[in-house]
Amino acid sequence: MKISLAWLQDYVTLLEKNPQVIADRITAGVAEVDDVVMQGAFLDNCCVGKIVKLSKHPNADKLSVCEIQTDRGMKHVVCGGTNLREGMRIAFAHVGATVKHGEETLTLTKAVIRGEESEGMICAAEELDLTSTYPPKPEEGSRPIIDLGDGTEGVGKDLRSYLGLNDAVLHIDNHAITHRADLFSHIGFAREFVALGLAKWKSGKEPNFAFPKFPKEKFPLKLVVEDKALVSRYGACMMTCDSLGETPEWMKQRLESVGWRSVSLPVDITNYVASEVGIPLHCFDADDLRGAVVLRESVAGENITTLDKAKRELPPGSILLSDDDGIFDLLGIMGGLRSSTKSSTRHFMLHAAVVDPVRIRKTVIATGHRTDASTVYEKGVPRVTCQQGLARAIELFLELVPGCHLTSSLESFGTDGKAVTITVSPQRINSLLGTTLTPRAMGEHLKHLGCKVTAGKTSMKVTPPLYRNDLKAEHDIAEEVGRLHGYNVIPDTMPIAEVLLPPRDHRLSVLRHALAEHGFTEFLPLSLLGPDLLKKSGMDPASATALQNALGEELSLLQPSPLPRLLEFAEQNLLNVEDELRGFHMGTVFRDGHDSHFAMGGIIASRRETPLLQDPVLELKTALLESLFSAGYRCTVVPDEQPLPCAHPGRAGVIHIQNTCCGRVFELHPELKDAFKLPGRAAVVLLNVTALFALPTATTLAAPLSQFPAVTYDVTFSVQHSNAVAALLEKARKASALLSGIAVADLYDGKGTAPGSYNLTVRCTYRAEDRTLTEDEAKKEHAAVLSALGV
Repeated sequence: MKISLAWLQDYVTLLEKNPQVIADRITAGVAEVDDVVMQGAFLDNCCVGKIVKLSKHPNADKLSVCEIQTDRGMKHVVCGGTNLREGMRIAFAHVGATVKHGEETLTLTKAVIRGEESEGMICAAEELDLTSTYPPKPEEGSRPIIDLGDGTEGVGKDLRSYLGLNDAVLHIDNHAITHRADLFSHIGFAREFVALGLAKWKSGKEPNFAFPKFPKEKFPLKLVVEDKALVSRYGACMMTCDSLGETPEWMKQRLESVGWRSVSLPVDITNYVASEVGIPLHCFDADDLRGAVVLRESVAGENITTLDKAKRELPPGSILLSDDDGIFDLLGIMGGLRSSTKSSTRHFMLHAAVVDPVRIRKTVIATGHRTDASTVYEKGVPRVTCQQGLARAIELFLELVPGCHLTSSLESFGTDGKAVTITVSPQRINSLLGTTLTPRAMGEHLKHLGCKVTAGKTSMKVTPPLYRNDLKAEHDIAEEVGRLHGYNVIPDTMPIAEVLLPPRDHRLSVLRHALAEHGFTEFLPLSLLGPDLLKKSGMDPASATALQNALGEELSLLQPSPLPRLLEFAEQNLLNVEDELRGFHMGTVFRDGHDSHFAMGGIIASRRETPLLQDPVLELKTALLESLFSAGYRCTVVPDEQPLPCAHPGRAGVIHIQNTCCGRVFELHPELKDAFKLPGRAAVVLLNVTALFALPTATTLAAPLSQFPAVTYDVTFSVQHSNAVAALLEKARKASALLSGIAVADLYDGKGTAPGSYNLTVRCTYRAEDRTLTEDEAKKEHAAVLSALGV
């Protein structure tokens, strides 16, 4: 968006003259200024000149020699322009002026061209960066000289003053003011200049445009509004004129300075008011309207040919105006070609409307057609600007359009709205901003914005003006106080706080590392799976929690157990190992749609039949117990009286820690083993990590190493599979006070063992803490242990 400082000075007196200082203050307090463009940047040392004498160059066919009347006397100049004539007023650049030469700049000096001295330059528009003001005409060639007409008016006058190019234009970044629809206007920025102390109102207050006296004749068209929620404020009237007239130069210059192209006086007035007041307006040819004017939503299949002569398919829900002949206006975006103002137009319907910003945004997205009007409307134009803009437009029509007068009363509906009072705490605002402002100072800042402020003992009541529909709560008021006070004057304060690392639970890392030391590979599957994998794992998909926005059926459920991904991992990777596969993964499991906990699953799968000592269940149990011990837990495994459906019914155990069940270890059921094509035995552990970590870790006690040697004996005997070895070893430990350790050394169930039994080798270690045991003492103790073992 572009803001003209010259235009602003219609309403305010600038207290700061430097455009760059103004831009910096606006950037700090309102919105980012991307650029400051000084009009006539190449017009220094330039004046309006007149060609007094024109002759051919004696030594060049395509050059002319001119005698130019300037503000510094007569100048002898060589020029290659093709549209020169005697008596023509031109743009003349003196020696020392800087002009454009393609993409570069050039400072003029005295020169001799083909034997003729040249003192300056007769300039084309592109050499002075004036192509937008003086576009080249095809019949004048590629680089025509600027033609200011014949006569003597202005000859010798400074060119910048003559052309009225004394303005500075601020280019505002629209993204910084998407919540400030009131700033899409010159009056909106004039308010900010006053609030920031950059200017003061010329009349002591901001301009307030009032309606003239309307005639008694009723509005001739019947206005039918199907849904007033679409348009919260509306105003329209009828006018007639003798002719369209010509747009005055001052209006053209202002429109061009902010990016508008002059079209015709009625259209230029509506564009001028849109940039001045902040509400787009439209002027219709009233003779093209038939019957009732209906304000409604579009339906599927409707279309309109807009002013740019494009036929556009309208999405359902667009806001439009239609009459007996069909749609003639896409309200808030662009008018229709049928009802546009033409050179023959003498009767106008002028209207202004505040429309639903959401509908505008949806229509812009659906049609891909964005206009200056829609950019403003989608921000939410304040309702109070509707009547202000319409009144200002009527004022300009009556003043500038020849013979223009009102022919109807005002047709309008809606209200300007009611301001909502916000109660704020000065103490809270100071706390948020880091300031020590008094309530009075805050009130002064807010009054400069047009707010009404009533101070109490501990709070203030702030009523924002109707054009500030973005001020809704205390934090909005705090922001206004902060930016007007100036964020740069708020002292920098470093936060005073201890920055400590949060407490960390290392048990999970210890458990991971311990399993890795036992040869396990951790894999990281998704916690999402599909019903096919659950069915293959012997689980009911109906018991799993389903996602409402699943990416696909194979990722439509939350995992109810680590088991499915374990089995899938084993099936996919078993062929990549020589003897056995070891893997585990951790993640959250979900049950019954609301219950969830962190769990771990591990698996050992063998590629072939293994001896008893290398049985996957025994290896998995050993690795698990040692890993849990590293994490601070001493656990036991007892037979599982109610094994899971996925477990082998005779080879399953429950993991107990401090008499709490935290998981299960088992051999995989043969049916599941076959379903996942596992050739050998497979053992699985399912551990509830959440329940485990809820238990305190055991205290580890350190003991000194013994100073005396131990005596070790191995004994092998037959044991029935139905007998629990743990109970047998516990009985042996009680048989001798000198038995410092007893452990399983070997298991054998091969050739020579009786059915239902296996050979167990137990290693017994004897030691005394105060002496070296004699052989007789060791044998005596060993005999007692053998008796307890039943050997």
